[in-house]
Amino acid sequence: MKKLMIAILACALFVSLCACGKAQQEAPDATTVATTATTATVATDATEPAEQANNLKALAENCIDKPVAELYALIGQPNSSDYAPSCMGDGEDGNLYYDGFIVYTYREGDTETIHFVE
Repeated sequence: MKKLMIAILACALFVSLCACGKAQQEAPDATTVATTATTATVATDATEPAEQANNLKALAENCIDKPVAELYALIGQPNSSDYAPSCMGDGEDGNLYYDGFIVYTYREGDTETIHFVE
């Protein structure tokens, strides 16, 4: 029971830290069109939408602590994203929204790293 409570509190703390600051919508770039085809190819391998989301989420979870470029190469660009000043450093906390899950990132300068997938 204590472990469950600690896990719940840790998740709540993480989400609250990611939510601080003013959100911004990031404009899609030129690679969105190219990676959309990759996303469609990966997604059509599964038979149901829930199964597709779970497959993509599993790929995203394998990218934790890696640059976000690796995630984009695997599953494509997110449906939408937002960034806010981070409470933990000089960079920004990012939320990348995919169908059925969210990828949390930290971006500082030219480096963006994946921290959590929910």
